[in-house]
Amino acid sequence: MRRGPKTAAVLAVMLITVFALYYYLVNKVERQTPEKETTAVQDVLLKNLETDYPPTVREVIKYYNEIMSCYYSEDYTEEELEKLAEKAIELYDAELANYQEKDLYIENLKAEIAGFAAADTVLSHVALSSSTAVDYYTYNGRECAQIRCIYTMRQKTSLMTIKEVYVLRKDDSGRWKILGWTPEEDETAQ
Repeated sequence: MRRGPKTAAVLAVMLITVFALYYYLVNKVERQTPEKETTAVQDVLLKNLETDYPPTVREVIKYYNEIMSCYYSEDYTEEELEKLAEKAIELYDAELANYQEKDLYIENLKAEIAGFAAADTVLSHVALSSSTAVDYYTYNGRECAQIRCIYTMRQKTSLMTIKEVYVLRKDDSGRWKILGWTPEEDETAQ
């Protein structure tokens, strides 16, 4: 007879524990629901170049390639495309940025992207030289650098490779800016 009240107390504690555990797990699952994921385009646009400018030649071109990947391989709105173009222009040396007015630059960019889309071409892979493969030099008293990049483009079922050499120059605030780029000459073709 003495076991009755003790057993009831133990059962009551066990029931309270089970309900408390159930309540905790239900609320924990609700708190852990994932937030809305951002797209690759949104990730690129979230970078604040005023406060978080890429510190090295390689990082500048890496970020520029993220922008390029968005142009040729992602879905975006008209407004997002214009913001991507503005980010690219922020990476350009003043000499390159002043070469063309912004509206004309965006218009030409849209035409180029439309041409790639019409040909069913996407940027499928980017291979950027390592940081040790950056060539540094001085030209007209300014610090400059060159870095190589290989783009693999997929057009329907075929692949093509484009090799580019980027030239960067340090601006007055010490930031590496893209001065230009040129196709890399194939050394085996000579």
